[in-house]
Amino acid sequence: MNNLITIKDLSKDDILEIYNRAYEFEKNRRKANHSNAQVVTMFFENSTRTKLSFELALNKIQANKYDFQPSTSSINKGEELFDTINNLSAIGFDTIILRHESSSLIEELVNKKYYQDISFINAGSGTNAHPTQALLDFYTLKKHFGNIEGKTVTIVGDVLHSRVARSNIELLKKFDVNIRILAPKAFIDESIEGITYFDNLKTAFESADIIMALRIQKERIKEKIDFEEYIKNYQITRDNLPYAAILMHPGPVNRDIEIESSVLEIQNARTILNQAKNGVYVRMALLDMILSNKGL
Repeated sequence: MNNLITIKDLSKDDILEIYNRAYEFEKNRRKANHSNAQVVTMFFENSTRTKLSFELALNKIQANKYDFQPSTSSINKGEELFDTINNLSAIGFDTIILRHESSSLIEELVNKKYYQDISFINAGSGTNAHPTQALLDFYTLKKHFGNIEGKTVTIVGDVLHSRVARSNIELLKKFDVNIRILAPKAFIDESIEGITYFDNLKTAFESADIIMALRIQKERIKEKIDFEEYIKNYQITRDNLPYAAILMHPGPVNRDIEIESSVLEIQNARTILNQAKNGVYVRMALLDMILSNKGL
């Protein structure tokens, strides 16, 4: 593995290898020293969990990390991103962790020729992919259930614009998870196959093992549907959350929009903080695999 761009790049065995390695890191059964690695985080969009967990993961595996700031870089002088990265390659950096608003840019960058070999890890690309989020969600689910085959997940919210949903759907289909989508028509992407769509919350939540909420942007809701109507029909509350289901959310949570604030205090919702915690181990495992493959 030299790059991670989408979940499609990974086989089931790859995903299980990442899981096993992450588990070894969590239990302190594996150590790593990548002091020869020079890794740059390049975030063109805001981030808390993804960015800081990558930085903590890099510290834990003893890799050298550098934070690229687009606002103070030569990109503001008109330099193309490819030229920026090619210069980073020439300087001696070997790995780029990239988040960008474009859905296709990272794939285009991977296919270009650089001064020296450089690896890319997708930390979120437009509305297309967020592979490390899907991997940490899988890690969280597998730790909780053991075997997730045959489980039912209901994904709630704006699937049309969600890179998290796309990557999770791609991964969960590999493990024969039953996937339901609960969303108003304006937030459904009918091009995604192998899932069942619902517009009724009670039916969509029936017998679900996992409820996965997506972040909703207020301004997007106002453009597409009535804001109060969305809360009325799709908000997760203490009354409608299935008793035995775990609640997941990639963050940041908009309290009292996609989830009633008080729900976040109950045991079913503790999974959300576990997701954040597990993201460090999963990113340690992924970085360890890529850097080891590069001999760093």
